[in-house]
Amino acid sequence: MKLKNKILLCICILFVIGIIINCGVFASKNNIYNNNEKIVKEDYSYNYTNSIGESSNDKMDMKYSGFYGTDTIWIIEAKEESEITFNCDSTVNSGEFKAVLINSKGEIENISEGSDQGNKTIKLAKGKYKFKLVGRNAEGQVKISINKNNNIEITKSNKR
Repeated sequence: MKLKNKILLCICILFVIGIIINCGVFASKNNIYNNNEKIVKEDYSYNYTNSIGESSNDKMDMKYSGFYGTDTIWIIEAKEESEITFNCDSTVNSGEFKAVLINSKGEIENISEGSDQGNKTIKLAKGKYKFKLVGRNAEGQVKISINKNNNIEITKSNKR
């Protein structure tokens, strides 16, 4: 076999391996959407084809496409029993999208799912919470703001 053919064969094999690995990655992120156990455990298992926007400690505004997986946006700490209100405006053009709040026991509260507008007030026990976005091939836009009292501290995720 000539050197040129060997190089071409190696390139083809690497290409096929890359496709197989990529399909596996998207399949595992695709399976997260309806799996609460994975949503709770996975903090930064996500992929965006495109995301444009900004976030602070109590607001986010983002356009996204090709979103798979789970993306931790905020860590919320209630220093004592409190209430928090999430103001959501979500438009999903395709795929599946939701925003969830996870308590320290690993229990999930859906804040918003699909295209949704409105407010959701939740009573928080003392402790730490994670606010996450979860998607399966989602494209759209989301705006979220938080109303809270002084007993609640919110920090942006380290990855944001």
